[in-house]
Amino acid sequence: MSDIFILCSKFINKTIKGMIIVNLCYIIKSFSQVDLLRKFVKSNVNIIGINSISELKDDYLLVISNKDSDFNEVMNKLTNALVWEELYNYFYDYSLDRYMKNYDFYHLKYSLKRALKPDNEAIAVGSSYALFGIEESVLNFPCVNLSLASQDIYYASVIGKYAISQNNNIKKIFIGTGYYSFYNDLSLSQGGELMRLTDVYYPIFKDKHNCKELPCNNSWISFRYEIFDVEQILDFFSNNFFEESGGKYFAGTRDRFKSRIVFGEKKDAKWFELDDSLKEKSAYERADSHNKAIKYIDSYKENINIMNSFVSFCNERNVKVYLLVFPGTKFYKKYLLKEYKESYASALSLISGEIRFIDLDEFCVFDDKDFVDMDHLDEGGAVKVSWIINNLN
Repeated sequence: MSDIFILCSKFINKTIKGMIIVNLCYIIKSFSQVDLLRKFVKSNVNIIGINSISELKDDYLLVISNKDSDFNEVMNKLTNALVWEELYNYFYDYSLDRYMKNYDFYHLKYSLKRALKPDNEAIAVGSSYALFGIEESVLNFPCVNLSLASQDIYYASVIGKYAISQNNNIKKIFIGTGYYSFYNDLSLSQGGELMRLTDVYYPIFKDKHNCKELPCNNSWISFRYEIFDVEQILDFFSNNFFEESGGKYFAGTRDRFKSRIVFGEKKDAKWFELDDSLKEKSAYERADSHNKAIKYIDSYKENINIMNSFVSFCNERNVKVYLLVFPGTKFYKKYLLKEYKESYASALSLISGEIRFIDLDEFCVFDDKDFVDMDHLDEGGAVKVSWIINNLN
């Protein structure tokens, strides 16, 4: 493909005022992708229809399809021709690579657009517990799940306010949490977790919360083609990828099983297939990582204020707030600090607005086969949660 873009550079013209102008042409009778071509190019590109190659000028760059009956003849005669299918496939592959490597960003970006549609009545936000634990197709009302891994109370509220303020038809919001959630602040995390601000939340909301300096992501170098609008092309393909998945997070090769926490050497084993000793070990390590958050008292206090403000925001707009604590396996609950449940109850007592609290564990309907790992639900468990949600007032 580098040869193609070298070719493109030869047909860039500059006006007296320094503006860059490119003349891109196609054969009217045989090229059917004109509308898409217009989406792919920048505003400085003149797209010109010609009747035959005899009208091709020296400073014109021809776009031709390999399905054109004269394709071979044209390509043998001309050096100033681009093959449409090669261009399309190049940008398709590039976009798919970008889409999969920053999957959460694109999923949230296009899910937000769905959430703003007038037929949508509810949204779900919060951590990976809600991402894994709510099956939208089972709900008896239109709902868009906007939760993501490591989404904290602050960004859940940012997302909630964004959607609710732009869609008056949203009447319910479900906030997915664990008992330790009030101690979490994504913007004060480190490493890969903090990169979520750089890759996902900051590009959409331009909000870094308590983060002083966002880490740089050098994985992607923006292409600066004078002819092609790469960001617009990327948006075109990425939106198609999202729609092809039906807007579902777990789709195609990205299913719950492959997105779960892996247990040591048992990379292909399901949670319920593990022996109890490995379940104990895996659950202890997971709970221990969460138990370390108990020291973040300032975050706990701030999150109570954030939740208070958000509940008030929702109450003023007649949006019902459901605060859900998702279940964990008995192994995970064994090692999670008991103080978390107590401090969660204390936080709830300090929220002055109207809020509906549901501890899903109290329904006693979940067993090991409902979990994909120590504290995330598999599809069967998500269906059970969605049934419970359907029966909430």
